[in-house]
Amino acid sequence: MPDFSSEEEVYTYLKFKLAEKGIRVAGVKVGLGRLSPDIDLLLETGDEKVGIEVKYLSSKPLRPYEGIGEALALLLQSLDKAYLLHVFDSSIRDAERVAETAARLVRLTPLGYMVMMGRSEPTIRVEAKPNPLKKVDP
Repeated sequence: MPDFSSEEEVYTYLKFKLAEKGIRVAGVKVGLGRLSPDIDLLLETGDEKVGIEVKYLSSKPLRPYEGIGEALALLLQSLDKAYLLHVFDSSIRDAERVAETAARLVRLTPLGYMVMMGRSEPTIRVEAKPNPLKKVDP
């Protein structure tokens, strides 16, 4: 039996998990227009806005690059930082190998990378860099 019934259930789980840690979830599946990608989770941490692209990987084939393009597109939304979060179903045997490959790919970008195994806590594998596309006030 899968850990989650859908990606939407992952959003709900994460919203409560992050709130327990005192992290403000400002929105779930935030759409900023029909040509803009949805922000799966929008967090406000201090004076920063952070977007998270969530991908629930519950069956094969596992693709380490899954979600990287969508997470990069979040940087167009003037967020301070963006993360890709791979949520691996606990039944996935080679999740650690896929996560390591994904982390190597993400390091080539300004994105951060988080991993969650089943209903565990999300852990940061790669810290996000400041959004290079965000305009800095002079």
